[in-house]
Amino acid sequence: MFSNNIKHNLIILFCILLSINACNKENSKLIIENKKIEKIEDKSNKPNINKNYLKKKVIKNTISDNNKFLPNYMKNNDVIFEFRNERLLQGRNISNKNEEKKTKLALSAVQKMFNKNVSSNNNLLNLKKDENIPILNRYISEASKTLNYQHILVFLPFTGKYSNFGNKIRKSLDLSVLNFGNDEIKLFYFDTGQTLDQQAITSLFAKLKPRFIIGPFTREVLLKIKPLAKAEKLPMLTFSNDIAMVENNVWSLGFSPEEQVESVISCALIHGYNRFGIIAPDSLYGKIISRHSIDLISTDKKNYNSSIFLSNEDLNNKTKLYSLLKNFLQYSETKETHTRFDAILLGGSKEFILEIAPLLAFFNVDSRYVKILGTETYNSKEIKNEPSLEKSWFPIILSKNNDQFLTLWKNTWSDTNNYFSNAGFDAGIIAIDYINNSKNRLQYLANVEGSVTGLIFDTSGYVKKPIQVMQIDDLEKLTKIQKCS
Repeated sequence: MFSNNIKHNLIILFCILLSINACNKENSKLIIENKKIEKIEDKSNKPNINKNYLKKKVIKNTISDNNKFLPNYMKNNDVIFEFRNERLLQGRNISNKNEEKKTKLALSAVQKMFNKNVSSNNNLLNLKKDENIPILNRYISEASKTLNYQHILVFLPFTGKYSNFGNKIRKSLDLSVLNFGNDEIKLFYFDTGQTLDQQAITSLFAKLKPRFIIGPFTREVLLKIKPLAKAEKLPMLTFSNDIAMVENNVWSLGFSPEEQVESVISCALIHGYNRFGIIAPDSLYGKIISRHSIDLISTDKKNYNSSIFLSNEDLNNKTKLYSLLKNFLQYSETKETHTRFDAILLGGSKEFILEIAPLLAFFNVDSRYVKILGTETYNSKEIKNEPSLEKSWFPIILSKNNDQFLTLWKNTWSDTNNYFSNAGFDAGIIAIDYINNSKNRLQYLANVEGSVTGLIFDTSGYVKKPIQVMQIDDLEKLTKIQKCS
């Protein structure tokens, strides 16, 4: 019995030990968890986010310098930022209507600040290409209300095929008047993107009695407006690239085909190229660039040239097109490199160029060794990314103070400028200065220079342009060709 009691006591003792051990482990776990809670609370002191504590106060000392720009309800010791939803931190889309409203308010404020009469209708400032232009009758009715101003009459395509150019120039003209105009000068805009009524334009000249003409953009419109300006001896700064229309008191700010091929062919001659092939569309444009190129090449009898003109029918008939190019290039399957020409002028529309260029490479005309010469049309993303046109040359007009003007342009319009916006800004300044120099207007237009473009104006109508020949490198990069500016 005694032994049984001992066994019974040992079992009880063993159970007690197990119970004590278990209690010690549980207490240890609780102590560790408490330490974790205490440590977290001491370090961060953050409320539990699940209990809707979504506000945090931030001391205002970091923004005290800007206190004067804060509304009254925010001018206290603490600024409270409240984050109601994480999605709001990712930004949200603002409707176009709100942006348009803000733009109009900003433009209105600019007008009041400068106190200028920029255009015949404030709603037309910062014109977008998809906005409507008042019809001619509205222009004429408004003209009777503006006879006390010295008008600059502007003809630009705000609608139609060239509206992107017209609206760009419109912005630059508004910018020139905002910065350099006065209360007596008013720009009066006319949309040439629609069908023109010659009689209505004549009435507009008679009622407005303009002092200066800016535009138009195309040769067709220039033919209708030029006689009216010439009869009144009004200076015209046109953006047309037809230099045949230039004469005394009429200047062309456009980059003419003759100027383009003259610059790039002359550059090639300077660099020793003397065997020229000319591939151009069978059109008036093609004949102009070919004839002018041949005149330049033929100044030295040692030089050689040959031309081919391709019609739309030739382009659409691929078999005929391949045959014509193969014969013109004297392609031979036994020769790995092209030998007939060391330079080829490829001119025409962007579509024409992109159609022909890959075929030149197919017939062993490697643009790394046979210099491909182009026109201003090459200054487009599609052509600069075409592998068969790598290392080709083309001319552009490099504005003298483009970087400085770009800053002003971006701050005002929030987009990028181009040659026509630069030329439009200079045209506006020249027109304003011409009107202000009433006593010496003829002398003013002698050798006047555009402040942004660097264009130099001759009284005979000639405009000297800062032209530079560029080379297309990889990834759309351009480099200047030495001795060709």
